[in-house]
Amino acid sequence: MMTPFVPSPIAAASRQHARDAFVALVNAHGEQLPLGQAAAWMCAEERALATIAPMLEALSALTSGLFIPDHASTIEGVARLNHRLFTELGFQGDLDDFDHPDNSLLDTVLSRRKGLPILLSLVLLESASASQIPMNGIGFPTHFLVAPPTATPQFFIDPFNGGRILRRGQLHAWFQRISTRSNNRMPPFSWWLQPISNRKILMRMNNNLKGSYLRRNDLDGALRCVERLLVLSPDAIEARRDRGLLRFELGQEEEGAKDLDAYLAARHCDGLQLD
Repeated sequence: MMTPFVPSPIAAASRQHARDAFVALVNAHGEQLPLGQAAAWMCAEERALATIAPMLEALSALTSGLFIPDHASTIEGVARLNHRLFTELGFQGDLDDFDHPDNSLLDTVLSRRKGLPILLSLVLLESASASQIPMNGIGFPTHFLVAPPTATPQFFIDPFNGGRILRRGQLHAWFQRISTRSNNRMPPFSWWLQPISNRKILMRMNNNLKGSYLRRNDLDGALRCVERLLVLSPDAIEARRDRGLLRFELGQEEEGAKDLDAYLAARHCDGLQLD
């Protein structure tokens, strides 16, 4: 059994402060909670930071001085924003160390200007909001995208690949390759092109980070991610199961047993067959 890591009192207090702020933010908003602030508090908990001000200032600075004419078309606005983020500032996907936890954390994504598709999409979404360009997150399978809802014809933006523009037909071919490789039955193609809420974006971010931690056997980090998932979606029984298993591995048998009992009870009440 792994011996749990015990942070210093100062780090523990900073992490608790960040968690409390994250919980308060989530509880104060619905599906469209402030994405940048929530991602910053998530990062603050991971880094044991007492404040998110530097991250929010760095986000705000990305569009400082960016000029978009009042009557600019959607295409022009996106082109100017893409040029700022991906040409002038050099944001790009991290192809060298894709799975590293840093690629899921806002502070290093902003400082290194590299990250996962969903973190780079967050940077684009927040910059678009600051520039008054309507933009939605698109939870495409395996690769998060962004799309302006008012564009005609419809197009999608891939922040991981320098803000390249993708059409529906290109995504359909991509989806067919993904679905062919998948062992699970997937929702239809059109389902994946619908905008998703900021709350769901944060859930996907935490799932990505949890996976990165688990592949490094960092159970404490994975547990923090699962606990935030339960803040975002208290009725997620799979997250309750995962928390129970992680708590057992970390020597928290009593708390782990409560989680697993709750998971089994929920499965029974839903009439689901247990494995």
